[in-house]
Amino acid sequence: MESCFICRKHKGQEAAPPGGYIYEDGHWRVCHAPGKLGPLGTLFIESKRHFLDYAEMTDEESASLGNVMKKIYHALRTHTDAERIYQLATMEGQPHFHNWLVPRGRDVAERGVKFLSRDDSCSDEEAAELAGKLRETMKKWTAHT
Repeated sequence: MESCFICRKHKGQEAAPPGGYIYEDGHWRVCHAPGKLGPLGTLFIESKRHFLDYAEMTDEESASLGNVMKKIYHALRTHTDAERIYQLATMEGQPHFHNWLVPRGRDVAERGVKFLSRDDSCSDEEAAELAGKLRETMKKWTAHT
């Protein structure tokens, strides 16, 4: 869809995410969010096909999403101090299916919605460096599963 930012990003018509895509398969792409949008380790899992929410997923997309989530949670826990990884999907900003994954470190006092409402950020350079580490871990993890 030409008016969709995520579709345009997938076609290379918008700026690439920091560090490029971390993981890609037939249905999903995973990338680090721009640094200004969240703490280090904030990721997007984006559907390759343009659709809004879970109700519009194909059976194949629905079945494969859990496997992608398992792999990326493993990679995030390997490379961050995440005690919890929050998942959020609103599709308010972009009407294209995407999950936000936001890791909360062990030393962060706020929990749940209070943590998600913080105005955290990281640099795009930090995000790109972590994206590279996550990509390598995802390659190893995928090779063994």
